[in-house]
Amino acid sequence: MNSTSSLINLQEVDTQLLEISELLGDLPVKVEELTKEEQQITEEIDQSKTRIKEIKLQVSKKDLQVKQLTSKIDKLKDQLFLVKTNKQYDALSHEIDFLKEELNDIELNEFELIEEKDTLSAETAERENNLESLTDSLHIRKTNLETLLAESSEKKTSLESEREGIVNELSASVIAKYDRVFEVRDGMAVIETMGTSCGGCGSIVPPQKIAELKLAKSLETCDVCSRFLYWPAKKND
Repeated sequence: MNSTSSLINLQEVDTQLLEISELLGDLPVKVEELTKEEQQITEEIDQSKTRIKEIKLQVSKKDLQVKQLTSKIDKLKDQLFLVKTNKQYDALSHEIDFLKEELNDIELNEFELIEEKDTLSAETAERENNLESLTDSLHIRKTNLETLLAESSEKKTSLESEREGIVNELSASVIAKYDRVFEVRDGMAVIETMGTSCGGCGSIVPPQKIAELKLAKSLETCDVCSRFLYWPAKKND
């Protein structure tokens, strides 16, 4: 097999490999992104639930403190009716005011904690709904990916093996040039001529190159797009 035939075969194999890659598309990347998002949401839900438990415990403690202070203030108020001097009355009143201020601080803090808990509960419920939808989407995408991978894996392995054999038939310099052109020309590095024009970019191919292409004894490239050219056998007659 001459170099031109090997390049044509290499192009055919790489085209099929490219089709397999395009078939999978960005599905593997998307699945990975969704998996990370699922993990992040799960962690956020767990953190929120842990914080909600902490708040509930703190609120319970605040409730107990409120009850104790309220009871103490009520007892001090009852004592106001029993004192006999203004000094004792003023002392009790001052202590009641101090306890009321402490009670207000505790109740305010308790209110803030309850607000935080309610906000977290709402956010957690929303995250759980999002997680459910995300998990369903992720399951579908993973199933699709597994199906596509199963269908294409055997073919891909066979093509890669075939490609390796073809590459071994060509020189390193030819492969290096082929790979460069393949990348910059959207996966089309070897193209047939269309009459006397390059089948890739449409540029006119010089008569001397056309003559060489018909003989298929040397590798010829387009002077404009650098693609490898070949003259199909059907055009020889």
